[in-house]
Amino acid sequence: MSPRGSATLSLSVGFVVSVFVGSGFLLSLVRDELHFQCSFLRMGSDDPGSFYCADGISYIGVGVGTFGVYGVILLVALGIASAGRTTPGMLQSRLMAGISILPIAMFSWSTWYATSARSSDQAPGVNYWVQPLLPVTVVLVTAVIVILAAVLISRPGVRTAGFRVAMALFLAAVFIQPGSLSAVAVALGILAAAMFLERRAPKKIESPRSRPSGRTFRT
Repeated sequence: MSPRGSATLSLSVGFVVSVFVGSGFLLSLVRDELHFQCSFLRMGSDDPGSFYCADGISYIGVGVGTFGVYGVILLVALGIASAGRTTPGMLQSRLMAGISILPIAMFSWSTWYATSARSSDQAPGVNYWVQPLLPVTVVLVTAVIVILAAVLISRPGVRTAGFRVAMALFLAAVFIQPGSLSAVAVALGILAAAMFLERRAPKKIESPRSRPSGRTFRT
């Protein structure tokens, strides 16, 4: 399969996994850990209180908004992968790697919003974001830094190694917080596409001294 074909396949697989596998974990994170669209109620002075959350239908808007953004990111990535043959592979790879950060940014912002834009009916003295999301956020930020550093490196081999380190960090993030799978799957698919497109980039840049001058000398 050509690099473009492999890149397109990885993008498609990442989005499918995000929707059909990651959506369940995302719903569990948003409802059971972040308590979004939930109310904290006490039935008496001795009642420690409990959360009463909306049913699954009420979270359809969350899914539509989240995966709608991921779909737009996917379309942009597909456009880069299917660019003309005159587009340098190194440029495609770097653009694709940069786009892989967007799903992570979307996940981080949306989960922060779900815990910050809260009504007053919540458990007192409780921070819903720190326990479920602080560890995974540290790992995801580290992966983003690795990607940005790899994009700036001119050597394709070193750049690919950086992408692989970032992919390993993304996988670790899923184990830490399964709710991040919806974003990580899309990011992994895009980053894998960047690695496939890297095959179109020249592995070694020829130095000017090694080029033949075109002159002949007679003795």
